[in-house]
Amino acid sequence: MAQNEQPVVRAHDISYSKRSYRSFEFASFSVGAGEVLAVLSSSHAPARDLLLAIAGLVRPTSGTLVVAGTDLTAARTLPFGLGTRLSRTTAGLGVFEHVAPVQSVCTVEEAVAREMRLCSPRGGTSDALPLLAAMGVATRAGEQVSRLDPAPRARLSAALALAGEPRVALIDLTDPFVSGLSANDACELMACLRAYASEYALAVVVATGEERATHAASSALLLDEPAPLEMDSSADEVMA
Repeated sequence: MAQNEQPVVRAHDISYSKRSYRSFEFASFSVGAGEVLAVLSSSHAPARDLLLAIAGLVRPTSGTLVVAGTDLTAARTLPFGLGTRLSRTTAGLGVFEHVAPVQSVCTVEEAVAREMRLCSPRGGTSDALPLLAAMGVATRAGEQVSRLDPAPRARLSAALALAGEPRVALIDLTDPFVSGLSANDACELMACLRAYASEYALAVVVATGEERATHAASSALLLDEPAPLEMDSSADEVMA
């Protein structure tokens, strides 16, 4: 990132807790256009909550979070714990259980083309193949999502996050949708995302439980998780 450019995402000491539920805490990071941040977490829920906070779906309960010039922690009059969903062209989501699922009966191409139409309802392209090719999953375009192995599922999740040409793409490799993803496949996808982010000058944030995958990113954040951590899911209350 050039010295005079503002980061797409900037967070300072953000934490999230809700009643008895405690998630991540004191996270500080920035992600610029053309960069990939790997968020390393040993638990699924804190990583998911952090990415949903960047999308505006979960409002941090402390700290400051600015995404594409919008301060997502400034509106303290919002209901406790809730945020305002940023547009798909600002923050693109991959597959998130309960929040941004994908229909298992769709083909890979249908799922991404649908997301493209939702992002550009007035005449935007819905040709998913170039994006699928960039993510290395074009050869699986005609397959049903339910028949995919973890590696192409992860690449589909990435394609869905990128479908609206967002300022920041959010991909959760700790989500149950990609359960069983190997460390090698996570590393290969991270390298693919880094090349794509550089070419198209967008920011990417990827949650992962694989330390090796962080080495293929531009930078990494070790997520600070408070203990004890209750696993009742805050995301279940978030409406997409």
